[in-house]
Formats: sequence, C-alpha cells, structure tokens
Amino acid sequence: MIREVLNGLVSLFGPIATLSKDKRELKDTALRAISIALDETSLYYRDRQNGGERNLEREAQIVKYWSAAAIPLRHFDEHLSNVCDLKAEYWVNPDCYDEAELQELGMELTTVRMAYKKISRPYFQTYQPTLPRHNR
Repeated sequence: MIREVLNGLVSLFGPIATLSKDKRELKDTALRAISIALDETSLYYRDRQNGGERNLEREAQIVKYWSAAAIPLRHFDEHLSNVCDLKAEYWVNPDCYDEAELQELGMELTTVRMAYKKISRPYFQTYQPTLPRHNR
C-alpha cells in the first residue's frame, strides 16, 4: 500500500514540476521581450541624441518589439502589458503625443523600465537611478 501511495505521489509531482517550469519559461520569455523593447528604444534615443536622423524603419521595428512584449506579459502583469500596447501605438505615430500625455499614461521609458525591474528583480523597488529624460 505504501508503494502505491509513493507511486501516486511520484506521478503527481511530474506534472506539477513541469507546470512550474513552463510558468518560469513563460515569465522569462515575457521578461526577455520587454527587455529587448526597452533596450532597442533606448538605443534609438541614444542615436537620435548623438545627431542621428529619425529612422522610420527603426521606429516600425520598435512598434513590433513593444507589441511582442505585451503578449506574454498579460499572464503576469496586465497593466504593464497594456502599457506595452500603448507604447506600440505611440511608436506608430510618436508626433501625436506630448510629454504630459506620456506621463499620464505611464508610458515614459523610465517608468516602464522600473516596472520591468520590479517584475524581474522584486528587491529592486528601493533603487531609484537617475536616468536621461528620453522617456518615450
């Protein structure tokens, strides 16, 4: 009888361990996607600040990065997923938004980066770096 119980427990832990691993992998995918969107957007701003011209192809790629980040994030942080969707919409036509609107919608790049860090590293909440003003 004990053997049957142990076999039952072993067969139960297999799916539980797999579920946990799948959830971790999904979260890692979401974090990777938002990290790419944040980094590519920051790099674009860096290049613009260094005298680079506006690049519509790059902006179109940034739209795709933010859209791709929104999809897996919906499983962990619906608000941040919505912000990523808004950022994708913003990059379709950035001239339609002003700084106050970006701030009100929580779309500033520094705000999104802080939300990302809270998800990826919960202990990060107390650290507040001074970042450049390119907050779109």
